[in-house]
Amino acid sequence: MTAPAKHRAPAGHTAPAPPRPARPPLRARSATGGFRAHASAPRKALNPRWLIAMALLGVTAFALSMLPGAPPLGTSLPAEDEILAYHIEPERDLAIKVPAEIDAVEVTTWAAVKADVCDSARRYPYGFVAAFVNERGKEVARHVYDLESRVSCDPDRPLGEGEYAARLASGAGAVTDPRSTLLITHDVLPQGGQVRLRAKPAVDTDGRPLDLTILSRLEGRYQRSEASRALYEQSLDAEERRQMGRRVSALGFADLPEPSRKELLRGWARRLEAGGREGIDYEMSRLLLRRFRMPFPRAEGRGASEFVIGERHAAALNFRGPLSLDIEGPPGRTVRVADGASAPASVELGPLGRATVRLSREDIRTVVIDGVGPDFGVRFGAPEAQAMQQIGEIVHPAMPPPAVAAAPSAAAEASGAAPEPATEAPGAALAAPMRLQTPPDVRLVRYLALDPSDPVIARMAPGQELLGLLIRTEIEASGGANQGDATVVARWGPGPTERAELKVTLPRSRFEWWTDGFDASEPRLAILRPPEGVERIEITGDARTHVRLRAIEPGVNETLYRLPYRVTLAEDETWRYAPFDVSTWTDVRAVNLDELERKERFSDLREQVRIERSGEGAKSDADRPERILLPEHAPVRRRLLMPAWQSAGEASPGDAWTPLLVAKDVRVDGEGARAGRLSVIYRAARASLGKEVAVRVDGEVALREPIVALSGALRVAAPAGTRRVEIEGLGGAGVAYTDAPPANGGAIVRRRDVFELTRARPMTYRFKQAAGETLHLVLFVVTPGENADYRIRYRIEGAKPGSREAAFFRRVTIPDGVLAGRGGDLTRATLWEAATEERGKDGVGRGVIRLGDDLAPGERVVRLSLLGPQAGDAGEPAKAVWVGAVLVGQRAPGRDNGPRLWVEDDP
Repeated sequence: MTAPAKHRAPAGHTAPAPPRPARPPLRARSATGGFRAHASAPRKALNPRWLIAMALLGVTAFALSMLPGAPPLGTSLPAEDEILAYHIEPERDLAIKVPAEIDAVEVTTWAAVKADVCDSARRYPYGFVAAFVNERGKEVARHVYDLESRVSCDPDRPLGEGEYAARLASGAGAVTDPRSTLLITHDVLPQGGQVRLRAKPAVDTDGRPLDLTILSRLEGRYQRSEASRALYEQSLDAEERRQMGRRVSALGFADLPEPSRKELLRGWARRLEAGGREGIDYEMSRLLLRRFRMPFPRAEGRGASEFVIGERHAAALNFRGPLSLDIEGPPGRTVRVADGASAPASVELGPLGRATVRLSREDIRTVVIDGVGPDFGVRFGAPEAQAMQQIGEIVHPAMPPPAVAAAPSAAAEASGAAPEPATEAPGAALAAPMRLQTPPDVRLVRYLALDPSDPVIARMAPGQELLGLLIRTEIEASGGANQGDATVVARWGPGPTERAELKVTLPRSRFEWWTDGFDASEPRLAILRPPEGVERIEITGDARTHVRLRAIEPGVNETLYRLPYRVTLAEDETWRYAPFDVSTWTDVRAVNLDELERKERFSDLREQVRIERSGEGAKSDADRPERILLPEHAPVRRRLLMPAWQSAGEASPGDAWTPLLVAKDVRVDGEGARAGRLSVIYRAARASLGKEVAVRVDGEVALREPIVALSGALRVAAPAGTRRVEIEGLGGAGVAYTDAPPANGGAIVRRRDVFELTRARPMTYRFKQAAGETLHLVLFVVTPGENADYRIRYRIEGAKPGSREAAFFRRVTIPDGVLAGRGGDLTRATLWEAATEERGKDGVGRGVIRLGDDLAPGERVVRLSLLGPQAGDAGEPAKAVWVGAVLVGQRAPGRDNGPRLWVEDDP
């Protein structure tokens, strides 16, 4: 570490010439005394008062230069560390010897860029290729790493002055913040070898070349034995322990659990040297480092080149159609792939660590990929033409081809929409089209770490009634725990009642993790309603708890996602962590944020953008209790058939039908209420009246009946198992559906009961809400025959939020509001009983009424009324709509997933 440079008084100032005293001339003073003698004109003695004034000026200038945050003009702050960094260049390899004793190489990179001004908002993408060469000189793996960084600098000072994260010891320009990449070597180089690094050509987001130099520090990760670890722990002094514990947790070293201390001390790093001669085989630069970082803005993550999966961690990739997905990782490891809601399929990475699965679903969904056993790194890729099927703000760099062709896979191809292992003939990779990487969409988000005695301070703005806290906790990655405890205390006054406390146990997330190595819990949104007039709230808690401060955005009633995430999802799905243009909640800044960041009281969380069931990360109906609500006074009712998709092997929902427009393979149950039979409903063309409808099962006529009405129902006996079903005699405009699911996955419709809502006849729902219960009343609104605007006013009678000043709650209730939308925004569907032969012409929208736990328990009465057009509306809004209601958060008594109101033979 370099010694701090001494601060000097500012140069360039000359003292005014002293008046000439009326004294005899003195002899010339020595040049070392600060004045030079001239033989022709000897200098007069200085007035002592001027000497005193100059001394005072010098002392004042020196004191000002030592003030914090005010570095001397024209200089940078002294470095806290300095290193010799290797250049990673695009024209030649940087060869690093990898001993057999290490299990990973940690590559820390910086980018030296040509910049004239401080611009911390600008992003600099760069990357490098790592080739793994074994002890026999054979390349066994090649991976591409894409990174992105920025320059941390003081915007109020010229570049090169003031604070910095890194800078070159000599030369102009700027240096970006460091980025760390871990190259796991124990799987690919068990006997040691070399890692050869080469820079990728750097281009900006518009494809223009960037002039930058990648600088790197390389360290090998060694493993200590148990005895060596214990000895090393005893050798650490208090300051070394504090610094080591500070890197991984807000807890002190002594407060870390025993497994965490062992994990922290088990590995140690040693610098790795490049092979060859400096100036010929590689270049080096002296790099000065400080711990300064600019405050982190809202993240715009781009995903990592390599991703870690295993039994505890999973990757989520979002797609809009079928594609052939490459997976690369350590040879012999087993990867599990779940395409949307389908059951996961297992595939083994071959001898070269590669497998290909075919994903055949057509709908928008998330593919979840995890692995068997401990964590390992993988990469994902797809053909260039299919890579654009991925949804998100993703950079798709080229995927390097395998060293040799992959051997044929032994797995048999599966049919249907489930992931299929693909076979690959020898030499196929040589003729294959360009493949691009499809990394997960990862976002980096900053949380503040709590402390029992040093609070995070939130300010309540004028008119702000609620403060939201998004809470997560740290969970030991190596301890096997699947949940973690979080404690939050909010205080707005000294009294015993001027506080609220929350203790909660949060489950571990498979998809999120903290950048400092801990697993992350699922989030919990806690809402506080402080007394009127409170302006300042102090928030404390245990050191493993992390929070983000949030407030309701005034005038915003829904979240509008940013393109390209603004796509139509299934009725019970929603985006999680997708970026948005507007949102009902907005992040707010802590009053003492600058101080907290100086103390490094923050943790960065990596979130994966993905599609999930609505609710708290639910994965099945059992995790997402819901019940169908019936309006009072029995308004007119119809069946709504909404398009959906069912994957092969996925359990069939009880309210699903399979369309029989053409012959279809369906699965007949062998047990239960539908064992050994098929139910078919149909609608026939008018020209088919008086003719016969026939049902064929496996080519044989199982039932034949005359058509006496435009619609009807049939019941057919069929053996259990996969059966091919076909309907004949309905005419060109006819349509039929069966309650048996498609055998190999495919399109289905889900039926929902909807009721007529007109301007003259309001609709009323009545249900109970228990103490602490948060409910969502989801309304499916149908505009018959077209896409049309609608406006529905809702009122929750008697829903006055109770005073919850001394407690946190989870959901805010807005007791009166207007649901404005457009039929067709959710999907196009079919009202089955409508007097028309057209199908898929009815527009469906969706609205949500939220009932929070800020309400006292009791009966809820929700009244709906259809509103007319607003002034200035273009076009006539719907005069009547059809509404179906689902209450999410309460399980229906004795629910069997079957039809809600309709008997099976009801046409």
